Amino acid sequence: MRKLHLLTYPAIALLSLAATGAALADDITPDDTATQVFAETKTRAQVQAELAAARADGSIKAWSIGYNPLAMARSTATRAEVNAALRADRAADHAATWYGEDSGSFALGRLPAPRVAAPVYAGTLLKTAQ
Repeated sequence: MRKLHLLTYPAIALLSLAATGAALADDITPDDTATQVFAETKTRAQVQAELAAARADGSIKAWSIGYNPLAMARSTATRAEVNAALRADRAADHAATWYGEDSGSFALGRLPAPRVAAPVYAGTLLKTAQ
């Protein structure tokens, strides 16, 4: 068994790398990043002024632990309106559930497990028939 592992895993890795290389070889887009020229539209002083203004008004806190852009977000719909919209979307989506991308396998996977009947053996039917 150990010899099989020693041969199988390297073979799988080699085949995976070969498949990846073949997939990458299909990309014929030329790499012209070395010849691209980027033009600055702002001076260093302008960028520093924008940074100072952002620090002053507090909009630079994107990396801060207190940054929460959704803290001020409020919904205009009531809970009943959201639930009604959800029910309407689910009713409209019923056809897409069964005929969509996964053909209903996700919906079927969420159903409770079916009951399993007891096994019936060959001898038990003959004994009960007598």
